[in-house]
Amino acid sequence: MPSLMPFLELGLASGLRSMAAISQVSRALPDNVEGKDEGRIVAVLSKPWARSLSMTMAVGEMVADKLPIVPDRTDPGPLIGRAVNGAIAGHVLATRENESGAVGAMLGAVGAIIGAHVGFRIRRALTQQAGLPDLPVALCEDAIAIGLARHALVNWNSEVAGDNAHPIASAEFAAQG
Repeated sequence: MPSLMPFLELGLASGLRSMAAISQVSRALPDNVEGKDEGRIVAVLSKPWARSLSMTMAVGEMVADKLPIVPDRTDPGPLIGRAVNGAIAGHVLATRENESGAVGAMLGAVGAIIGAHVGFRIRRALTQQAGLPDLPVALCEDAIAIGLARHALVNWNSEVAGDNAHPIASAEFAAQG
């Protein structure tokens, strides 16, 4: 039985930052994956323009997160978006690993809901109760979100990911930083 942790980690990352997992999954895919077995989501996420867009959206989200006008991640709209993104990331990883896409999607969505609520409560406790400034806490949260997504993909089988896979799909990249 495969480990379920990578799917949950992608979900947790999406719960902290909605685009963290999608951007890292897109980055890990080989360029321009095609084929009926791959599915449309993988075909789109493997396009260079989609990779650039998802990375730009992830950076934009990290900047916007620091603004006071952004709604709480646990509000219904943002929470649903995070669950959908976690489900997409989990589904892509699962299908690329020849596992059940439904299980990957479910675990990604559940992980995103958990990550959103836990992250929200921890950040609030650190800033309001412990008195830490919000910006350093938020920056740490950014790093944790990206770290979780990258960790989920470290052991991504390079044979499944493809020979053109971007470096995040290899353990060698993880050892570099």
